[in-house]
Order: sequence, then structure tokens, then C-alpha cells
Amino acid sequence: MTEAQIQLQNALTTTFLANLAFLSEYDNELYHRIDELSRMIENGTYEEKYALEFNMQDGDFDIFDIVNNKYLYNKQPKKKTDELVRKVELDEKNAILNVEELFLYKNIFDVKAENRFSFNKDETLAYSSNKMKEYTNITKDYLDDKKKKLKNIKKFIFLGTLLGRHIPRISKKVNADLYIVLEKNLEIFRLSLFTVDYKILAQKGVIFSIMDEAYKEEEKIGLFLDIYKYDNYLLKFSTTGINIDSYISRILGIIASSKPTIYDYNRILYISLNRTAKRLQEEYNFPQFETISKEFDYLKNTPVLYIAAGPSLDENLEWIKQNQNRFLIVSIGAAYKKLLANGIRVDIISTVDEMQIVNDVQFNDEAIKDIPAHTIILASAITNDKTLNKFDKNRVFTFELFKKLFKNNIAFHGYSVGEITLHILMLLNVKEIYLIGLDLALNQKTGETHSKNSDSVKKIFDLNRIDNRNSFGLNHSTLKVKGNFQDEVTTSALFYTSINFIDQQILRDKPDDINIYNLSQNGAYFKSTIPTKIEDINIESLKEIDIKNISIKDRLKAFSKNRLDENEILDLNSDIKYIEDFININLKEIKDKQFKDFEEFYENCVEKIFIELDAVKFRILSLILDKYYLLIIPYLKYYFNEKTVKDETKKVNKIKEVFIFQLIDILEDYINITKKLV
Repeated sequence: MTEAQIQLQNALTTTFLANLAFLSEYDNELYHRIDELSRMIENGTYEEKYALEFNMQDGDFDIFDIVNNKYLYNKQPKKKTDELVRKVELDEKNAILNVEELFLYKNIFDVKAENRFSFNKDETLAYSSNKMKEYTNITKDYLDDKKKKLKNIKKFIFLGTLLGRHIPRISKKVNADLYIVLEKNLEIFRLSLFTVDYKILAQKGVIFSIMDEAYKEEEKIGLFLDIYKYDNYLLKFSTTGINIDSYISRILGIIASSKPTIYDYNRILYISLNRTAKRLQEEYNFPQFETISKEFDYLKNTPVLYIAAGPSLDENLEWIKQNQNRFLIVSIGAAYKKLLANGIRVDIISTVDEMQIVNDVQFNDEAIKDIPAHTIILASAITNDKTLNKFDKNRVFTFELFKKLFKNNIAFHGYSVGEITLHILMLLNVKEIYLIGLDLALNQKTGETHSKNSDSVKKIFDLNRIDNRNSFGLNHSTLKVKGNFQDEVTTSALFYTSINFIDQQILRDKPDDINIYNLSQNGAYFKSTIPTKIEDINIESLKEIDIKNISIKDRLKAFSKNRLDENEILDLNSDIKYIEDFININLKEIKDKQFKDFEEFYENCVEKIFIELDAVKFRILSLILDKYYLLIIPYLKYYFNEKTVKDETKKVNKIKEVFIFQLIDILEDYINITKKLV
């Protein structure tokens, strides 16, 4: 070995050991995985598939793919690295633009502000769009200019590493506040530790997701998006082009699932909070799930068959009918009519959606007549009035969404009735839950979203279509996920949001004494559940249930409240007084201030207001404001991130006026609604 080769070897080893020392403190789990791989290579229990080679002609390192007998840099590592660096500029190329579509609209929607307390879902979104138009009237930016020169890049994604020789140079070029490094192959990433110093990225902040399992990968991408979340308006990336397709789908899926327009701030204010207040005025029973989760044991020895409206319902109807007496049967609103029509008993029906169409389709007058007298209804507090009025109030149990008003309650989150009902069953301390129809995957033959003749809004996707990632959306895009019994299945972007929520939120801390059996043959896999074939269930071991002796209604009523207590009302009154003073004093002061640029406005107005209003005890106001901020702040940050903004001071102070007026509207309407409760 020549002196030059010895020096090169020493330099590689020094860099590798420095990276290991860095990772041992910064990402200890990743460090141990790399250390274990190194030991396996050394003792011969792992046969290397890639080799690090120095290309003398090019003067840089290449990776030799031993299995496929090729070079990953195509024997031109310096050229490839230079290309990766050259592609990254302070512009919108090679980036994900994540600003809400409401800012595209140039027209005003015909919705009347005076009707806002009776808005439906579509009207609240149209009303929000009109509010955003007040900002675009000032900026004149409708997201149709793709040639912006940016002042800075806030967040950066490395899709694949290869040897990472481009990473320090790109980092120096963009100087982002946060990075994420995504790599499918641990062995390739290990080789990069010899050739690049990753501590450079940690000077600001970096997240590593290296050959992680799907749920772990999603957690880390979610963490990356959650940190500095108002800076997600533009996510720049550099890609090696090797094994990165699933990353793109996953990032787009997680971004789509967190959009503030899925349930926008006006919908939370005028539908969710307003209808919850109305349910309390009407004295509906609200089960106190925090107490229930600790003390309710009535169903602990009762196996529950939970039936949703996915494609697998059709495959199992006969089996359900034959074995229905072995289970307590819980159905979502979209499936119960089909069950009753096939001679299957239903004990609990759950519903979440607030739309009038649910009343017309799922709970029409004819269907209501067929519901057995013993069946109870679990209905979200936002359920349409016409639906609730069809039932005896004593058989209806309403649950809170988003943020709780009852101090000892739990408010439910989710993207559909499917995952929310699963969460409720777990809090009811059901120890054996069998899932049918909660597929959250498309019919793998037809592309249908739901079972035939179900009362859900059914769509049919083309399973052979390749999605255009530039127009990724919840309602029309598909992606691949791990299957319950298959390596992967095709699902919709909307279903993916539910899968992700189930894995990351509902099942994240599932108690060990709860067993969830997923019976879906072609559905998605859920973390911590047990894929189970129907023929493998020992049905004879399950005792028959005498439904006449089941009294869930009375038991649940003992754990319910129909009004706020004295302390909760005192807190609400305190909130109202605090907000009224804030409007009259704090906002008046800000209204009279002038700001020289957007940064000054953001720091001294936007951030300050959110922090001060965070003192409100009932957290639903924080959620409403956060959703409002998630709409406007990314757009404004994007607009003012251009190198040359004409008349910035003038525009900023006009925007301040719109911001203050809109904020006052939100706060005053919040007060008007909460006053109903006190």
C-alpha cells in the first residue's frame, strides 16, 4: 500500500469514527444499527453487497454494486455530485409547494356572513376562501408565478444519500433551518459515513430516517413537518433518484393529511363548537371517556365484532350472520342497513359526519324503523340535528371532537368514523375486538373504496393509473401500503391519512391486554393488530351472548354527563373575560402599530398574539387559531420570501389590518358561542 493510499485509508477511518461518535449522541438507535452491521461484516455473518472504491481518473469515490456488477455513480462520481449541487438553487424548482388552494381563487363565493352559525361543511370552506381573498386582494399573488427568487430555504429534504458527497456543499448553499436525510439502504448509508461529515447538518437540525420500518419512517417525516410547521410552504429537496418513489408518496400523503382545509377553522368554530354547545343546551348524554377508560369494565369479557363498510364486508356477510350471537356487534352508520337487511343484529351504531346527506341516506325514516329497540347510537356532537331528532334522546350518547369542554373527558380525532369508533371501543375496555370492513384499502380487483350498496360515498379508482405527483390530492391519488396479508396493497390518499392516524395515534400506546384481530383479507395492516383469517378463529370458544341481558345503555349512562359542572362554567366565564379584555386592550395597541416588514409583523404581532391567547383554559380556541394560522401564515411567508417585494411596508400594514379584523371576528364569535354554555 502506498503512502497516499495509507493516508486516504486513515482519512476515511477518521471520518467514519467521527460520524459514529456523533451518531452515538445524536441518534443512538441509528448508531447501534450501524455498529451491529459493522460487526456482522467483520465477523463474516453479513456479506457486503456494496463496496467503496476510489476512482483515480475522476478523483472521487464511487459505490460498486457487487450483486448487479455496476457502479452507482456510473464511474463518474464527481460529475454526479456536481450535478446534484448545481440543481439546488434558491428557487422553486425541485421543491414541494405546500400553500393552500384557497389562495388560487380570484372570485368571491356567494355565502352570507349573517348565516355563519348555520353553515354546512361546504359553506364554511367557501366562507374561509372569501376571508383569504382579503389577503390576496393586497398581495395580488394567486400562486401562478413559478419563477420566484427566494431569500432563503427553511427546510430541506435529502432523498437518498449514495455517498453523500453533495450533502455538505448543498447545506452550505441553502443554510436551511432543518434537514431530513432519507435512505432505504443501511449499508449504503454506512459507506457514506466514510466520506461525509454529517455533523454539518446538525449545526441547525437534522432528522435521519435510514432503512426504517414504514411506521417509524412516517413518524420521522411527521416530526420533520411538525417542527417549524408554518415553514412547510416550500420543501426543497435533492434526490439521488435511487429507491425514492415511496418517500415522495409518503411525504405527500402526510402533507395532505395535515392540511388545514380538511377541517378548516370556520368549520370547527361554526359547526363543531357551535353544535357541541347546542347538544349541551339540549342535555344530551356525554360519556366521560377519561373516567370510562379507568373504571368501565362491563364489556371486558365480551368480544366485539366491529363492522365498517370496506370491501371485505361483502366477503364475510354469511359468516357474520351465522356467528352473530358470539359477539356484541358494532357498526358504523354506512354499514348497519346492509347488516339488518341480511338478518344480522346490530347493538351499537356509530356516526360522526355532520352533513345533511348522512341523514338523507344513512338515517332516512325507513331505515330508522328497522333499528332494534335495544340498539344505542354513538353520535359525535356535530351530528346533523335532523338525524339526532329521529332518536329517543335516552339511547343517544354524544362524544366530543377535537378538544374537550368536559375536563374529565376525551375528545376524539380522526379523518373518518372508522378510526374514531375503534378508539371508542378501546376506551370502553373491550379486550377482544374483531375488525371486518375496516380495510382502509381499495378493492384490489375493482378499485372500489367501499362494499357494494354501502351507504358511504363510494369512489372507484383506476388501479393501473400512475399518479402525477405534481397534483397529489386526498380525493384522487393512490399509494401503496403494507397489507394485512399481502406485502402491499393499493389505497387512496384519504384512506392513508386514516391508516397513519390509527398507527401513530390510536394504536401507539395500545394496552397489552387488548387484542385486535384484523380479518380483512385484502385490507391495510395496522400496527399492533393481529392479521387473522376467519377460518382460524376458534368460534366455539366464544360463548353465545344473550342480548336480553346486555344493558349497555344504563351502564354507559352512569358514566355520562349532560351539563358542565360549576368549575367548568367558572373557567368558561374566566376565558370570556380574558378574551374581551384582550380585544379591547391588546388588539387595540397592535392595531395602532406600524411595521416596517413582514418579519417584524410576524414576531411582534402574529407570534405574540398566539402565545397570549394560549392562556385560555379551553383548548379549542387554540385549535381554531392554529388552523387559521396554518392557512394564512405559510401563504404570507411564501409571498414575502421573494427577494424583491414591492412596497413591503405598505402591504404588511394593510395585511395587519385584515389580520386584526379577522381575528376579532373569530374571538367575538367564539365568545358568542361559549356564552350559550354559561
